[in-house]
This record gives sequence, structure tokens and C-alpha cells, in this order.
Amino acid sequence: MRQDFPHQLIIFGPPGTSKSYKARHEKSPMLGIGASEVIPVTFHAEFGYGDFVSRLLPLSEGNKVHYEVHAGPFIRALALALHRSEHGTADSPPRNVVLLIDEINRGNCAEIFGDIFQLLDRDDDGRSSYSVCASRLTVKALTHEIGELADRDDKDSSALIGRIEDERMLRLPANLYLIGTMNTGDESIFFMDSAFKRRWNFEFSPAEFNAVPAAQANAMIEGHPSVTWKALVDALNAMIVDKCASPNLDDKLIGPWFIKARTVAATTLPATLEQTHVASIAELRKLAPGAAEYMQGADYSQRFDDAFCKLRKSCNAETMKAIDALSGFDESAKRKLKAIAFAISGSSPYYKSKINFQKTKDGMLIEDFVEALAVTQEVHPIVHHIAASDIEGKLFLYLWDNVFERDKSPLAEWLRIPPESLRTFGQFAARRDEFIRSFTVSEDLHAAA
Repeated sequence: MRQDFPHQLIIFGPPGTSKSYKARHEKSPMLGIGASEVIPVTFHAEFGYGDFVSRLLPLSEGNKVHYEVHAGPFIRALALALHRSEHGTADSPPRNVVLLIDEINRGNCAEIFGDIFQLLDRDDDGRSSYSVCASRLTVKALTHEIGELADRDDKDSSALIGRIEDERMLRLPANLYLIGTMNTGDESIFFMDSAFKRRWNFEFSPAEFNAVPAAQANAMIEGHPSVTWKALVDALNAMIVDKCASPNLDDKLIGPWFIKARTVAATTLPATLEQTHVASIAELRKLAPGAAEYMQGADYSQRFDDAFCKLRKSCNAETMKAIDALSGFDESAKRKLKAIAFAISGSSPYYKSKINFQKTKDGMLIEDFVEALAVTQEVHPIVHHIAASDIEGKLFLYLWDNVFERDKSPLAEWLRIPPESLRTFGQFAARRDEFIRSFTVSEDLHAAA
């Protein structure tokens, strides 16, 4: 058990803020567990106590119908945690288990948890403060699950099963954690009363790009290559804070993963640096023999370095990596290209040339390096973009239906059109490109409009 980690945690925030990802890949690993120790479930309006805990399911075989006990995700998680606790020792404490509840407020928590709600009060040792009486059906589901785990792990859990059957009482062990996620901005949600909320710790997941990969943050908007996803979302959120009249603005903001960037393969045909940087390669070829000039080798080598650096800076990041690997580029060194052999005259190093060196064991001759550089393929990076169809079908619909659901005038004002020109979603969607371009205009101009 981790003393600093709450036994019941709900991660909440605007849509697209990685709540489920954080629960699975950040919070769960903090408890030292892997994917097999996370029992997932998603709440919805039709989900009930029987789905969550246990129920009888009718099954047909031929002309006969029989009933089997179904263990819900709560019983499965409880069984795994009890099984681990039963066989843990002081030297090898039981591993933790997480019951992960996605969209926890999309179900009726009072109905789904039922009497299990009482178990959420925990003592300092992490176990439930109170026990609840279990039905024979629930006891059968729980003991069956424990028996299956015991067989799988070749353990004897008969004593644990016997205690559960005799007592018919449920209590959460210290190694069972519950993590929930929820969008606070959704309207099709169930009310959580204060008694239920009090038994959970809440952690806000903000709409920010601090830990978002560059491929997502810098993805370009399709049809607007100068506008990145981060720039658009940040500008939109600033506009929402300024224009939206909702008292719960956090619920209306847009998270960085509201739309996931799509990968678009490069369409440019493969080409060598000699084909794409003709003048630069020609300049390097011209300078290379100068490294053999008497008393001028160091000067020509420096000019060669300068020309190479100019070429390097004109390349994209992926191509730069490739030519750095070829050249052994060291920006801090006097002679920056470690792949080329060099000699020293006095205190001035100069690159070795075919003119005065037939061969060398300490690197390439400068002319050979130029030819190797010339045939290097330019690397075209994979492009990430936010599809125009996603902007219209997801982002625009969210703005229209959720953020400005009651008053569309802020959208019309931002577009500088009369409110009567923006009465249907179709009219708003038709102005998609105009709306996106408007975020490249300075806020001062909008404020003055």
C-alpha cells in the first residue's frame, strides 16, 4: 500500500485532457502494477448494480436454459486483491490492484454501487472501515473467482474461501484501489451527491500542452499550414474564457487531445542532397582541393566548415540528423567534421586531401566526404495534421452544441457577422476556414472590431 496515494481517486477535467491515459499509464504504474492488474469498466446509463457486482445470466444449450453466476468488474477486482493479500508476506507484500472506472458520472453511481458505497470509507491501514453483508449470489461469484485465480497461480485459497462463505461479509483490502475518470462538461450525466464525492479524492486534469508530444502540439491544421493545433486550441480557449457566459468555464475548455493528429506520409519523391542542394554541393566540391594548398589549408578547411554548416542549417531536422551521423559533426571543435581526416601545420588543423594524401586510416579524405554527402538521401519527415473533417465534425460541433449552446452571438461577433447570419450549424460549418483564419489575427484587432 502507498500511504501517499488515495484509495479512491477521480481524475476530472475538460474533454481531451488525457484522463484515461493518465489513469492507465501514469497513476496505475505509481502503484507498481502492470496492465494485467488493472480491471477496466466503463459506466453508462444502462449499467446497474448487477453488471458491476454480480448477477445470474441465462445461458441456453440446445433446448435447455441454465443460469450461471456472472462476476462483475468489482467482484473480479476484489477477488484478485483478496487473493494477492492472502498469499502476501512481510518479505513479499501483496501487489496492488486497480479497478479503473471510465466515465464514472455517465452511470447512476448511487444505483451501481448500492451497498458497496459503504465500503469506500477506509481506515488508516487502507482497509474498509465497515463491512457489508453479501448475498449468497455475490459470495458465490467472489469465491468462484478466487478459486479460478488459485488454480491459475497454483495456490491454496481454501481458507480464504471458507472465511468468505462463513461470514458472508465484504470488506475492501488495502491493496485495492479505485480510479475513476469523468468529463465535467458533459450534459448527459448523473448527479453525484456530496456523500459519494466525499469518499473520493479529485484531481483536475487541465487543458494545457505542457507534457504533450511535439507531433500532437505542432500538428498543422489541414488547409492552414501556418496554424498549429496548439496555437488554435490556445487561442480558442482564450476566446472561450473571454466570451463564454457559463459559470463553469473549466467544463467548456478544449483539451490538447480533443482531436488526435493524423499521420500523413511524405509525398515528396526521394532525392539526394546533390539534387536538392545543387549550389551547396558545388561549393563544397570547389573548396575541397583548397585544403591541400600550401599555407592555406587551414583557411580553406575553415571555409569548407562554414559552407557545410550553411548547408546543414538549410536541411530539415531529420536530414540534419543523417548528415551529422555521416560527418561526425562537432560544433565545438576547431575542425567540425570528425569523419574527415586532418593534419596539423603549426597550431592550425587542416583536412586531408587526395592531392597530398593517397590514403588515410584516421578518416575520409575531404573529396571522398563530399561525394558521400552528395549521394545522401534527403529525409522527408512524417507530417502530422489535424484533419479538416475532424475540425468540422468534432471541434465545431462541440463549440456549437456545448460551449455556446445557449448563445451563438460570441461566435458571430468573433467572425464579425450579424447574429442572424449564424442561426444553424450548417452556416457555422460553412465558415470553417474563415473561423480558423481569424485566429491568426491579433487579439487587438478583434478587440477593436
